[in-house]
Amino acid sequence: NGTAFKRLALVASDTPRAEEAFAALSEQHEWVPLAEADAVVVLGGDGFMLQTLHAMIDAGRVIPAYGMNLGTVGFLMNDYREDDLLARLAAAERAVINPLRMRAASLSGAPR
Repeated sequence: NGTAFKRLALVASDTPRAEEAFAALSEQHEWVPLAEADAVVVLGGDGFMLQTLHAMIDAGRVIPAYGMNLGTVGFLMNDYREDDLLARLAAAERAVINPLRMRAASLSGAPR
């Protein structure tokens, strides 16, 4: 879509692979805190991507998220590569994902 984001945030799951990638990318680009960003690069797996999306929804501020797979499944994520990150962000196709949240109760009505 050609969008160039001016302020990017970088977040990573607490897995060793994601933390290593976070350290490498931290040195290659200028990053801002998530609250100040136009878009976020998410390092981890699908679960961490969904956690990040839910956190943005809960905060009332949802911005584009570009995920790079450093988890086990990664069907929501792009392949992890350090090179040409800004060009890949600019060329990324937008996909709208609405993460689901469920509230459940036991037979007695107690929340679960």
